Amino acid sequence: MRYLALLPILIFSPFWSTPALAAPAQIALYSDAGSWDLGKEHLKLFFQQYGFSYTTLSAQDIQQGKLQSSGVQLLVMPGGESWTYLNSLGSTGAENILNFVSGGGRYFGVCAGAFYAVSHRDVGYANGDYGIGLLNGVAYDGTSLHNNHFKDGILGFDFLIQGFQSLYRIMLLGGPSFHYSPEEASKKQIQVLAKFEQTQEPAMILYRYNHGKVFLSGPHLEIEEGLIDWGPEYQDPDSEWPVLNWVVSQLLEP
Repeated sequence: MRYLALLPILIFSPFWSTPALAAPAQIALYSDAGSWDLGKEHLKLFFQQYGFSYTTLSAQDIQQGKLQSSGVQLLVMPGGESWTYLNSLGSTGAENILNFVSGGGRYFGVCAGAFYAVSHRDVGYANGDYGIGLLNGVAYDGTSLHNNHFKDGILGFDFLIQGFQSLYRIMLLGGPSFHYSPEEASKKQIQVLAKFEQTQEPAMILYRYNHGKVFLSGPHLEIEEGLIDWGPEYQDPDSEWPVLNWVVSQLLEP
């Protein structure tokens, strides 16, 4: 009788239950040839500090469809070499990224990641047709023209986001401003979040792409200048991570 009484306990013991599967990461950080190591390290520190789960994906991963199958919500394309992104990802990777965003995914592109997203480039590495077309417009590379308003270093940017200060000084390393038609702005509901202080050209934009969302930035919001020592021209007492947290949260919202 003693053994019979134990039988139900053994049958319904948690030993027989299936372990719970871990939730997929929220964010995929592109990490492959041409991606900037320092930018990626600061992005990882930001994700950890603000509680965003992330994984990394290579060009081959994206070409093989892992962007869609992994369950991530947001693809982050960091600074680096946009022409290397184009070569590494090729037409298959570009198509998979476009389909991911069009179907409801999110895209975050800073500097090279922004150049990669825009259909045309003006000055610098190339002129004319360029990126994958998440924005039908022009990524303007003013740094290559040695324009003082686009020089490498810490520049002023006017912010238009409610609840944040009106002026931030942020690192620019060859990142673009964005030119697009009124029709494109209306079609994609483009919001200008920040402008170059001197030229008033769009420096950060947030918009819809079919069922998805896109954020593009010329300057490097992700870099915490207090963690590096590049000399006085790169000193900045303010952290832009609270702004970055707002942007990522906006992208992840339904």
